[in-house]
Amino acid sequence: MTAKQESLFRHRNFALLWSSQSISMFGTQITYVALPLTAAVVLRATPMQSGLLVALEQLPFLLFGFVVGVYVDRRARRSIMIGANAVRFATLAWIPVAYWLDVLSIYQLLVVVFVVGTMTTFFDLAYQSYIPGLVGRERLMDANGKLQVSESVAEVAGPGAAGALISALGAPVVIALDALSYVVSTLALLRMPADEAPAAPSAPAGPGEKGPSVWASMREGFGLIGRHALLRWCTVAALSANLFYSALMAVFFLFLLREAGIGSAEIGVIVAVGSAGALVGALSAERITGLLGVGPTLVLSLVLPGAGYFALSTVHGNSLVAVVAAGAATFVALFGIPVFDITVISFRQMVTPDHLLGRVNATVRTLARGSLPLGALIGGALGSALGLRATIVVAAAGLFLPAVILFLSPVRSVRRLDGLAAAESAPEESPSVQYDNQGAS
Repeated sequence: MTAKQESLFRHRNFALLWSSQSISMFGTQITYVALPLTAAVVLRATPMQSGLLVALEQLPFLLFGFVVGVYVDRRARRSIMIGANAVRFATLAWIPVAYWLDVLSIYQLLVVVFVVGTMTTFFDLAYQSYIPGLVGRERLMDANGKLQVSESVAEVAGPGAAGALISALGAPVVIALDALSYVVSTLALLRMPADEAPAAPSAPAGPGEKGPSVWASMREGFGLIGRHALLRWCTVAALSANLFYSALMAVFFLFLLREAGIGSAEIGVIVAVGSAGALVGALSAERITGLLGVGPTLVLSLVLPGAGYFALSTVHGNSLVAVVAAGAATFVALFGIPVFDITVISFRQMVTPDHLLGRVNATVRTLARGSLPLGALIGGALGSALGLRATIVVAAAGLFLPAVILFLSPVRSVRRLDGLAAAESAPEESPSVQYDNQGAS
């Protein structure tokens, strides 16, 4: 058996990274449930304070993502992940300690959420930039697929496990368990090979600086995306997909409850079926890409959410048929999302030079995440103006837009990741790619 045919789980260093990421992701999913419950039950948080808690989970990436990307490209990525885990452990461990000392307050909880969110920004950007050097660019699809599967499993099992643990132990104790998960994650990282900081970029130094300024470094990441046709169009597609997805999710539960007339218990089943769709998509991504090629897979994966949610807009009544139809529609919609994520992340890692990976990952993810709150506001406004069902239809129609964007772009013609070359200064046209039989092979 050749090295390429062997499972990545037999690759010691990847197995350690996968273990580290899986443990921390599972713990994070538990904390997403335990923190709001601690605020609501233990600290009697007001609705405004609960809203702040949710907002502060996402705010760090929008505030610091670009700068963190620069930092990730100037330091050893493994050391960043270890440092982020250490801070997350210490910060989360304070909650049960403060609870047992009877000094815990909602303001401490808000600070904890913000700090943990900031460290998660460091960790996520560092580990995505660390993967290509760890497994080689030829195995990126396989590696990202396995990491996405573990994330999907955590998203399915984590909240349920959190509910059971919180009922048995209490929310603050469960948060202590999550803090310990970062210790276990760090132990796995410490057994991995130390990497070196990427080669310094060539941007000119700022006044009085020995190296390029932060702003110049950020511009270099933006510049590569702007010049590289494949990166540019994939980024535009991701941003527009998040915009319409967020608009739809803003009214998703209200639609099922008030317009479709589906009960709360049945909605839980629908969400679980959708989560299963995401898991199956993550498991299938590499095989689909192998059969169809990279470009067609990206286009198809972005068609599925629009098709699924458009079918959802036709559901009426709290009948078994309606619940099955809604579950099937949600399964199809969420099946496509991890297929797109795995493929486009591997695509981005393949074409981006190592010393720019942190900045390019940060730029794409910050722009994509930045569209989420705007999409939610648009969804809420449309729901008030047009009604819930009409909003689902409009948002589902909008979800076809990113597929159209990629279909009309050079991305459509890309067949294999191994035909993509990382370029220091990508030209307007895509660098050497593998085309279909109408182009160069």
